[in-house]
Amino acid sequence: MKNDQTLLNQKSLVDSFLSQGPRPLASFSFINVFAWTDFFDFEFNVINGSLCIFAHHDSGCFLYLPPLGKRFDPSTIELAFKHMAPEGKLSAVNRIENIPGNLLSAFGPSSYNQYRKPAEYLYRKEELIALQGNAYKSKRHDCNIFMTQVKDYSFETYKDADFDGCMALFDVWAADRAKNNTNEIYRAMLQENRLVHARLLRWWQPLGIVAKVLKTQGKIIGYTFGFPIDETTCCVYAEIADLNIPGTAAYLFKSFCAESQLKDYSWINTMDDFAMPNVARAKEAYHPAALTPSYSVTIKKRTS
Repeated sequence: MKNDQTLLNQKSLVDSFLSQGPRPLASFSFINVFAWTDFFDFEFNVINGSLCIFAHHDSGCFLYLPPLGKRFDPSTIELAFKHMAPEGKLSAVNRIENIPGNLLSAFGPSSYNQYRKPAEYLYRKEELIALQGNAYKSKRHDCNIFMTQVKDYSFETYKDADFDGCMALFDVWAADRAKNNTNEIYRAMLQENRLVHARLLRWWQPLGIVAKVLKTQGKIIGYTFGFPIDETTCCVYAEIADLNIPGTAAYLFKSFCAESQLKDYSWINTMDDFAMPNVARAKEAYHPAALTPSYSVTIKKRTS
């Protein structure tokens, strides 16, 4: 069993290096590392004054983020690849993930294979709260339907006592999603996300996660949580709603964006769409202000 507290003790180290540079993607957060520890064993290694976060699993090792720190040194990349494959037997598993567009030039195509990943969706928070104009007509309608049809509802701060209710809702939600989608990758993602949600909801307080639940007559019909990425942007990491109650998802999203704990943030990041058309349609319906690209690379050759 993984020692969650031991991993949590690395939070201050990771945060200190993250604060030294821009955090353009939702993955640039300790929370996003902690979320996936049921699947990877993470190693935190300072190389050339930069923090390298290696993710180990049965098929090999990769760098979860580009090296973090004040100075991006290309020689650190070479040392990182040597660390991933100490005997020099590099494979496609040995790669660097979550590279923002502004760093891609450091991985020239003569030396690296570049792979574009699904972009992250970035929104102006105030637009998601106001839902003004024809562009948001359907979302206003969804919220109004919810408020009209659902009686005695409340939007509350998540408590540990809500854990079982949230997981029960996830199971119903995931079963419905799986029933209507035959894509095996999507179905596997549903199973993975249950573990991720459970982990983050158990540790929401020490991680500094903003978590909320939507209830009617004491029953949880929606939950959502997120966290700050930097001084201006907050990530909405998860949103699970009762699909049998019209408008629940729209009301949940709008309410979270309007939450007082997010008052100092101007932007909302909802991460990527996993290259899933149905997820992309849902995110595009809120009219993102920008799409933030992300890349991964593998090495073609070693420099001498």
